[in-house]
Amino acid sequence: MSRDSEYRESDALFRQNIQNITRQLRERLARGDIVPVVSDSDDADMLQLMDTVHHLLAVMDQAIHDQQYLDTETGFANADYLEEQLDRRLRGADTPVLSLILLSIPNRTLIAETLDARETRQLRTALRERLQRTLATNELVASLPDGTLAFVVPMDSEPKLRLRAQHIMNAMDDPFSLGERQVWLSAVASAARVRPEGPDTTHTLIQAARAALGESRSKGTGSFVLFEDTMRAQRHGRLDMEQTIRSALRRGWLETFLQPLVDLQHGQVTGFEVLSRIRHPERGLISPSVFVPVAERTGLIRPLSEQMMRQAVPLMQDARLQKHFGDDFTLSVNLSPSQLHDPNLADQILQILKTADADPRRLKIELTETAVMADPNVAIHLIHRLRKQGIAIALDDFGSGYSSLAYIRNLPLDQLKIDRSLVSGLDHDNEKRAILEMILTLCERLELDVVAEGIETEAELGCLLGMGAHYGQGFLFSRPQAVDDLLKAVPASGLLQSADAGEEVR
Repeated sequence: MSRDSEYRESDALFRQNIQNITRQLRERLARGDIVPVVSDSDDADMLQLMDTVHHLLAVMDQAIHDQQYLDTETGFANADYLEEQLDRRLRGADTPVLSLILLSIPNRTLIAETLDARETRQLRTALRERLQRTLATNELVASLPDGTLAFVVPMDSEPKLRLRAQHIMNAMDDPFSLGERQVWLSAVASAARVRPEGPDTTHTLIQAARAALGESRSKGTGSFVLFEDTMRAQRHGRLDMEQTIRSALRRGWLETFLQPLVDLQHGQVTGFEVLSRIRHPERGLISPSVFVPVAERTGLIRPLSEQMMRQAVPLMQDARLQKHFGDDFTLSVNLSPSQLHDPNLADQILQILKTADADPRRLKIELTETAVMADPNVAIHLIHRLRKQGIAIALDDFGSGYSSLAYIRNLPLDQLKIDRSLVSGLDHDNEKRAILEMILTLCERLELDVVAEGIETEAELGCLLGMGAHYGQGFLFSRPQAVDDLLKAVPASGLLQSADAGEEVR
């Protein structure tokens, strides 16, 4: 064979190999898989070309993998990769010894708002490095969409999980140095185990760990909660109650109940505390102790409170109530802690009063002691705004929280409501009597009205009268009742005689 013939044959074979490689590359890219590209040629140039192709494919595969499975913000694997790995492990014939630990950093968003771009990158890098150092063999860490970090760990005993979670949280103990400043990150954790009795899916495992994380967040920094089956039932119960609240708001199931506020010196009703009930068409009346915690947790407390106030304020003009109890009775409405941060709250209350043509001086807003002490500046700003319009302010549940007598001297209040925990059993508890006498004396000097809540027995009433208490409310006089029932059961005056007579007014 001539040299020219050999060259043409070699060139044709090279072109054929190139065409074969090109076809494989096109098919690989079209399918989106990572099937290797191969060639059976032993030509030196072709071997060199294949080395280059394999290198470029490896780089491309890694880039595709990173794009598909990497959370670019944290540098950890993303939720898709976590779910894929959990699915693979849970599909095995035997139940794996496996748990999912979730780590939440509650103050992360707040701190991020104070950082510039460079400091943000430094913090992300430092956090990633610290957490990666905590990883043991066969463990995986991934970032979920809300910033929660998930750790897949090969263990399922509670002591080991508690210790492992604590070890992860310990990575936050030292401050993070960002140039000339330092920041501390707080942490809470939870865990859910793959159950031997099965079946467990990736979805139920993550859902269970999230349910436990919610409990952990409520307990505060450094807390750890292991998911138990009872939490699943509680979670379903909360979800069901959330739907009930939404239905109540939409379908008008919310009802206004009133509990009388009594002048103990004269036995007369001077006003009412507004309390709501949900009247479910199948379950009947639902107590606020059941639905209010869920409303606060889900953010529904604001529309719930707004609707309650819109229903209650017009009762000041109710002809039947005015005829029975006089024209100047007051209404006391409770605000939740979350409402204090609503910048439109004061305007909303004033607009409701204006719409109902109601006198602001007949409205009392009750704030819990815990809410006021948690954010005094916000509370005081709201109090000043409302009092300027003639609305009275009462500090509710005093004695159940901080109970700082010195602090109330600095609060612009009109009324102090003593929690029933200090009133219950007052007749045989010398310590409670001493505390109440001190409160009554101080409030008299501060010209604050005092209301004793939760009066249930004649003995408790007798002790309060002996101390000179002026106002009270409780089951001894009346339970919270709908307006129609209240008008039938509660007289406008003579309540002390009614209480002496027995249970009639309850």
